[in-house]
Amino acid sequence: MNNETLSFLLTWTPFLLQGFLWNVFIAVCAVGLGSLMGAGLAWLRVTRHGRTAALAERISTFFRGVPTLALIFYAVFVLPSEFVLPGSGATVHIPQWIKAVIGLSAAPLSFTSESLVVAHRAWRRGDIGAALLFIPTWINVFLISFIASSASSLVGVSELVSRCNTVIAATGTSVMVPVYLYCSLYFVVTSLVFTALIGKFKTSAFMARIAQKLTDSARPHP
Repeated sequence: MNNETLSFLLTWTPFLLQGFLWNVFIAVCAVGLGSLMGAGLAWLRVTRHGRTAALAERISTFFRGVPTLALIFYAVFVLPSEFVLPGSGATVHIPQWIKAVIGLSAAPLSFTSESLVVAHRAWRRGDIGAALLFIPTWINVFLISFIASSASSLVGVSELVSRCNTVIAATGTSVMVPVYLYCSLYFVVTSLVFTALIGKFKTSAFMARIAQKLTDSARPHP
């Protein structure tokens, strides 16, 4: 990479960095929304029986098998762009990023539902360590959602990939390769950092202490 290309990328870095922050924001929102709904489904599966538990399991299974991109497009084209609040006449606009969050929340929803059920069963068996593995693996869901958030560029969200396309359209296709490589660097570096942090968290003294305390509290007292 020559000095001219490096200078070009540095010039556009603030603009691209704003898009990168949108990727992080969308991923956080998607994981938060999906985790809340997935926890609700898991609660129904372990505390209810019959049709209610079966329906919760089927919902979880359904969202696990639907492609994220298809859900994003479904949310964009099916959900209205605005609606009128009953009784007030006020119009509320729904931005595209909210629809992208809804589509991206499916994977965290399914993962949380399935993993919490597995963790609950491990807890009931007294295998506290296996139950606590839900925590670091759940953190990994954010990484998956973060990478998948680039798909929101296809529905008009001004995130990193979308802004790369804007830069290329404004300056010419001759910069396409370095711009996309620079864009990929954001995702690669973030993924490596998160992977390293997850690995350290799994083997950390904090996790060991929590597991030991929970194991001790679960043991019957004489």
